[in-house]
Amino acid sequence: MAVSCAVLICAPPIAAAQEESKPEESKPAWDLSKPCENTQHPYEADLCQQWRTAEAAERAAANSERTVGLTRLLMLIGAVATVLLLLMFIPLLMAVFAARRAASGGVASPASDADREEEMRAYVDVDKIEFIETPESEGIVKVKVAFRNTGQTPAFKTRSATNVDIRDVADEDMIPVMPLPDRAANSPRARLGRDATLTDIVECDSTPSLADRVMNGDATIVVWGWTEYYDVFDRKQRTVFQYLCNADTLDTGQIFKPMTRGDETR
Repeated sequence: MAVSCAVLICAPPIAAAQEESKPEESKPAWDLSKPCENTQHPYEADLCQQWRTAEAAERAAANSERTVGLTRLLMLIGAVATVLLLLMFIPLLMAVFAARRAASGGVASPASDADREEEMRAYVDVDKIEFIETPESEGIVKVKVAFRNTGQTPAFKTRSATNVDIRDVADEDMIPVMPLPDRAANSPRARLGRDATLTDIVECDSTPSLADRVMNGDATIVVWGWTEYYDVFDRKQRTVFQYLCNADTLDTGQIFKPMTRGDETR
């Protein structure tokens, strides 16, 4: 009994001594590559603070570099937009300068004006002549004449007049210059655009065996007339024409051949 008490009494001091005699657990070592982890001394804390300051400075420098790059890009875009805007104003400035030169007396010569008008105006002439009906059908000769504007600008108030007739001669030199029709067969067309066409259809009575007579060189079909129009410079223009169809033109496949009248264009 006495021994048990002695053991109980002595047990707490022995346990406390054993706890004190245990070795302290070691802390992780401080690493220079990670200065802000496991700091144990004041100078290590100072190095951590310096490292954080340097890292913040690097981030600020990177952000500043990106900002500079963006600024340069915006400046480049602005310069390109300015150049494009200036290019858009060049034609306007040229027109203004030309107007000022004209107002101050520096106008082009009459010859250059005439050349410009000749280059830019409308030109309406015969584009094609063809038979609608064969010369033997229904005892008539029916011909379609197509006029075309081959100029650079439209023609205005275009009208035309065309006739067709049969001459009992085959030699071209024997065919006279036919008198022009007095009146137009159609009402004026308000506008004939560039490369647009206008058509006249004319007819005359056929003679017996006309096709054979033309093929044999005994007759000639003559088509003639005129077309008038105004160009963009408000100048009245006139084209006169005369075509023939005989054995020679049929042999060559030309069908209708233009003749020289001497008053083709006025």
